[in-house]
Amino acid sequence: MNRLLLALYFSGLAALLIGISPLWAELREFTDVKGRKITAEFLGFNGESMVNLRMDGGKMVTVALARLSSDDQKYITEHPAAKLSPVSLPETPLIAVTEWSEKLQRDESYFINKNGQRAFRRPIRKIQEGGFATGLWQFAVVEGPYLGLLDSEGMALFGVSRSGPPELTAGSDAPIFLARYGTGEDAYVQYLRKDGKPLIATRFSAGRPFNSERAWVNLEPGDRPGAGSQRQGNGTWTLIDYQGNLLHAFEDLVVNDFSEGRAGVALDIRSSEWAIIDTDAEVIAEGPFRRVGRFINGAAVVDGRLMDRNGEWLMEEKGEWQIERKYENSESDAIVARRTTRVPGKPRFGILQRSTGEFIADIPDDYYVDRGFFDGLAVVRDLKTQNFGYLSRTGELIIPTQFSRAAPFKGGLAHVSLEQLYERAVVNLAGEIVWKARLQELAIPEEDEAPSKKGDPEATDKPEEVDP
Repeated sequence: MNRLLLALYFSGLAALLIGISPLWAELREFTDVKGRKITAEFLGFNGESMVNLRMDGGKMVTVALARLSSDDQKYITEHPAAKLSPVSLPETPLIAVTEWSEKLQRDESYFINKNGQRAFRRPIRKIQEGGFATGLWQFAVVEGPYLGLLDSEGMALFGVSRSGPPELTAGSDAPIFLARYGTGEDAYVQYLRKDGKPLIATRFSAGRPFNSERAWVNLEPGDRPGAGSQRQGNGTWTLIDYQGNLLHAFEDLVVNDFSEGRAGVALDIRSSEWAIIDTDAEVIAEGPFRRVGRFINGAAVVDGRLMDRNGEWLMEEKGEWQIERKYENSESDAIVARRTTRVPGKPRFGILQRSTGEFIADIPDDYYVDRGFFDGLAVVRDLKTQNFGYLSRTGELIIPTQFSRAAPFKGGLAHVSLEQLYERAVVNLAGEIVWKARLQELAIPEEDEAPSKKGDPEATDKPEEVDP
């Protein structure tokens, strides 16, 4: 499929304009190859050949791009978001939810699919935060009743129904998991495969998950960050590959996990100066920099500006924009930036293309964006009503500010609270509620059923006196 079409995976409809308020995606009459018509908003691609449309009533439908008319296909390919990199969504997204169970008489956690249906019936005591935490979207760390690993079908790959490791962490870009055993000086970590068997036979004193086929480990207890009563350093972080080969050691220095084959490492024990290395521990950009963020869509936020994987700046050193730290993990090839100085007639914040540093759209001062873009949408708060909604990468208010709380999207689904904080729900990219939590029903006594002092004819509604 044409890369231009892939780049449209998720975007709004309206043409890119700069204004003082968010743009709304407009309704359009779409026509298929048989002449049948539907009035809807285009929400973005679903996979490589399908598109998501939101009908006037709010329901999302998915149709094949090839079945739309040539005019409709042209309309999509000419959208200004075509220059943005595509958003990748899992084929079978699952999201963890918790609600009150009348049968169990307690809160129950489980996974639902994109239709809001329970994904599988396996009982789960606790779900590790993030649920399906790997970049592969195939595994989740849960307790049920023991710690272990589930696949997307609810099958136990190891642990879960029998004793698993005391602590297990998912989060690699490969099916490799970090298990922690023991406490104190006897504690160690080991890297496990998805079947629970060791990937590397070596036991390390400490470690981090694999990313870009690399992981940071400490070899000895004394090398742990802060280990020993007199030790105040960061430990000796040593870089390893999938075979457990020791590649490079960084003594008493803070190191970042790898992302897209790059990592930031401190140059001094105060962590005031940083450089960027590749997977061979070779320096790509010397700096020194004050801070190095994760590489996403080929760029990282370095000292408030965008830098590509080759160490080249994508933004001017003293340009109009500065990127705050809270936005550095913004994904979907878009990132929120702040103007370095107030410009008359222009809002303080705007949207930049992460992979190039180019300006995309302004964000009105009446709206506040928190954390940035995930799955093509960013949580936005209306500062007048204090309600939350979702903004697209091109500045359209795709989902109105109608929630009392909202979380970033992950895998095309997001947790929200409706009018009240306790009214928890899950919405899809169209803002359609696919799941709503059941609440515990509390019995409230009627006024005439108020407790009284039985057998005491002089009992009144006055509160009882309590001795001090």
